[in-house]
Amino acid sequence: MRKFLLLAFRNVFRNRRRTLMTLLVVAGGVAGLLLVGGFFSFMFWGLRESTIRNGLGHLQIFSAAHFQRDEAHVLENGLDRYQQIAKAAEGIPHVRGVTARIEFYGMISNGQKSSVFMGSAVDPAKETSMEFQPRITAGRYLQGNTTGNEALIGSGLARSMSVKPGDGLTLLAVTADGALNGIDIDVAGIVTTGFKEMDDRLLTITLPAAQRLLQSDRVTNLVVGLDQTESTDDVYAALLPRLKGSGQELAIRKWIDLATYYKQVRVLFSGIFVFLGVIVFFMVVMSSANTLMMAMFERTREIGTMLAMGTPRSWLVRLFLTEAAITGVLAAACGVAAGAGIGALLNRARILLPPPPGTTGGMRLAVIHEPSLMAGAAVLVLITLAAASLMPAVRASRLRIVEALSHV
Repeated sequence: MRKFLLLAFRNVFRNRRRTLMTLLVVAGGVAGLLLVGGFFSFMFWGLRESTIRNGLGHLQIFSAAHFQRDEAHVLENGLDRYQQIAKAAEGIPHVRGVTARIEFYGMISNGQKSSVFMGSAVDPAKETSMEFQPRITAGRYLQGNTTGNEALIGSGLARSMSVKPGDGLTLLAVTADGALNGIDIDVAGIVTTGFKEMDDRLLTITLPAAQRLLQSDRVTNLVVGLDQTESTDDVYAALLPRLKGSGQELAIRKWIDLATYYKQVRVLFSGIFVFLGVIVFFMVVMSSANTLMMAMFERTREIGTMLAMGTPRSWLVRLFLTEAAITGVLAAACGVAAGAGIGALLNRARILLPPPPGTTGGMRLAVIHEPSLMAGAAVLVLITLAAASLMPAVRASRLRIVEALSHV
């Protein structure tokens, strides 16, 4: 066996220049896949965490009616006695906090101009403790102990209303009873979500202010924040039995069930990665098959001599497959090393890419080194080279001894 491997290894480096070119092509494909896959992984991770930190949370608790029927009036399907539900959830390991939210719509006016807003009512103290604060571009965040009517508004809405922190606005909304109500608010700060459509409509006020505006003590949902996203499934399983005795029919949703944009982005870029993988696969197959076929033609007389000496034809097939495996191992090692090295350099460079479509902030170019991706790329190379060596190996084993010995 040792002599067999030594012979295969010597055959691989018989033509060093050709072998080097093959290694460069294959290793370059592996490194490219690792860099693209690592960047996509970083992008997925960043989008996941920013989506959660922007207020989505890891879990959300609703009344079951929220998903069964539409509301005729605001908070008709809201949660009653939400403090008891929040207390039950806070006792579960890995739960960092539970905060109540109210989602509503209305009109905002500066006295001269009116516009539609998408309102969200929060508990500032809870939001701060769970690190759910938005990105503030001017002013400050809502005060946790305030009983006044403070608000955060999106940068696009602030520009449309021509207001700055400290200015006053008027909110109009339909109450839970179907009446029209209004309150005056003071702009505490201007925020941005990174999405222009959201910034053009976003408005956030405190829970007491929203309950006065909507004339209801209900909330839309409870948002559960965890110490790490990886604990979502465990907390979900522990939370289900605790909520059965709350006296209300409740529904729990994980962040992945509510993050529609995240899922769309992941599906899109996963498809792009698979497409790139197919291209690399065919590139490696064609390059390797060409190299191995040329090696087989150069060694035709040698193969004929081996057959004349009684070498089994199956032995030749194994020899070519072993040479392909050695080339694959070397190419995979070089590709993984190159991908990891280039990825580390990119991470240190802290390159900032232009804002993606529909967003207002740039995105960092970074790579996550995932062992599973490295192992998958290495296995793909080995399988690809093995597939590429089949045709030359079978052709070499079928050579006729007389024709092979007379080959020039």
